[in-house]
Amino acid sequence: MNIIPKIFKIDKQHRQLSGTSTTEDMLKVIIRVAYAKMEIMHGQDDLELIQFPKDGRTYYLYLYSVADKQSKWAAFLPPELKNNSEIFNQTKLTLVLFVETEHNLYAAIGGNAFPIIVNFVDHSFGLDIYDRIISIDNDEAFTTKSRRIVGQQVGLSEQFRDNYKLINYLQFGKIPKELHIKLSEETSNEYFSFLLKKNTERLKISVGKAFCIHREVDFDTLHQIISELCTINELAPQELLSSYTELRDKILIEELQQQLNNRIFNYIPILQRTANTMTQHFEFDLCSPNNIEAFYTAETYVLKEKGEDKHEQFATLLDKDEIFSTVVLRAYELNGDNEVGFLFYLRGVRIECYRGSKRTTASSFLFHLNAEFNLNKTPIFLVDNKWYQLKDAFVKSLEKQTAAIFRTTKLPAGIMDIPWELKTNSHHLIDEGDYNIQYDGRENYFVIDTIKPEGIEPCDIIFINDTEIYIIHVKHSFTARVRELTNQILISARRISQASASKNHKYFDKIYNSILNKGREVNNLSSIEFAELFYNRAPIYVFATASQFADDPLIADYITRYNSNIARFSVTTCASEVRANYGDFKTCQIRRTRDTSVELLIIDESSNEIDQELQIQLF
Repeated sequence: MNIIPKIFKIDKQHRQLSGTSTTEDMLKVIIRVAYAKMEIMHGQDDLELIQFPKDGRTYYLYLYSVADKQSKWAAFLPPELKNNSEIFNQTKLTLVLFVETEHNLYAAIGGNAFPIIVNFVDHSFGLDIYDRIISIDNDEAFTTKSRRIVGQQVGLSEQFRDNYKLINYLQFGKIPKELHIKLSEETSNEYFSFLLKKNTERLKISVGKAFCIHREVDFDTLHQIISELCTINELAPQELLSSYTELRDKILIEELQQQLNNRIFNYIPILQRTANTMTQHFEFDLCSPNNIEAFYTAETYVLKEKGEDKHEQFATLLDKDEIFSTVVLRAYELNGDNEVGFLFYLRGVRIECYRGSKRTTASSFLFHLNAEFNLNKTPIFLVDNKWYQLKDAFVKSLEKQTAAIFRTTKLPAGIMDIPWELKTNSHHLIDEGDYNIQYDGRENYFVIDTIKPEGIEPCDIIFINDTEIYIIHVKHSFTARVRELTNQILISARRISQASASKNHKYFDKIYNSILNKGREVNNLSSIEFAELFYNRAPIYVFATASQFADDPLIADYITRYNSNIARFSVTTCASEVRANYGDFKTCQIRRTRDTSVELLIIDESSNEIDQELQIQLF
């Protein structure tokens, strides 16, 4: 019998393996931890591992069969067709073949065995191996799955026609999670000639958590593949798969994690309104790691905390903006100044999103927090509980792209002409809602702020002329919070374009009626005339922001002062996606009252003093 093996790498530095002295002890810990988590007690005390040495490597086989529930067919069929009911009993096979090499520990699995090793695998192993042999000009991608740092899609699955070179797949803001690749002839022959049927054959592989060759092999051939992986692992990584490199320095990761923990804990006085100092302030953007649109458009958010036996609900919210404060203040209520207990509580909180009674997405609270760090002027991102470092060359290129977008996509003068003032007797800008409402009653303007016909704001302000409709989204401060605004632009652009194309009057009628219900002006239009604004005019989607700096520097001219790479990524990606799919895209920097005596609203992280310390900015 031959198999198509998926080869994983065990993380021997995992904290739960730190006390083991032998490989066999390590394997028993892996199995016992998995069974404890799955609440399976059988086989806990005496785990049998069969050993087999071969060419300096040692194989360990763990094999276990467990009776599972009856097949659904047993309940479906009438008794007359079930002479022997036991034949419908199903059995699951659990098989893990561990391979110990000089430096690493690999695993191939069979049956239902992945849950046994999942907590201990190196989740970037396959991608890391491929990055050492990659040929971006000659390898071809046919299926990919990616994580997006910016843009509407958190996850992206793509399928390509023949001859799609890998170099065309790579772009800003995209982190590969799983790739299905056809290797070049040269790479196939150099590393895997023993698998080829002819010299011109190009081998297909899949890489992600595992390394998988699309070829059935026997045990001896698997042994050769393991040997080749050991050789490839000695090559230097080329770091060509992404504009990011995954951070693996455990000491640095612990330091960054502690800084994140401290910022969350130190933010409590601001949430309690007992302090308002800029040293404690940070911005954050909470979004689902699984489905960002489901998160934004949810009708209710159910918050659950870890109880003795299961997660128990402690709050139901209608507004996603209340999630962070509700969870953090609940953690403080239960744990007080006990920071260890406080953080332990946060790790057990889950967020579940619902539309009606249907749960649309769910994940851990902490997994919803993404973060941009700045360590010695090097951007580092926390995404899906992993840490990524942005390469210097891409930072410079991104700065140029962002500045160019603001120069070449300027909104025509006179549309957003009201300055963004400060609050009375305050160093802070007025709230976005207070700014937007100033346009209510002006000819050809409609204020849509806080109107959510299907769970998401279509925009903040609409402006029309004879041929165009400007769909304007507004948020002050060109910081990481821009990510939320660009997500809303993309989601609403898709919904508006769908409603316009299908002449969906009900959607626009909901907006129209909400404008009236809030006592705002509709420019003497009927609901039908309002809908026709979208049918008969070219849509232009507008990203509008105001500077967080008191001296109001232009983003296009002083892009290095606006040093949030999340903000830069968000705008460049949003501009590209809007133009490709929905219409024109414009930017507007709303000018603000110049007052150089006022303190900066947000710490200028480009200062030499701040650069000497590790700074974190949640978004």
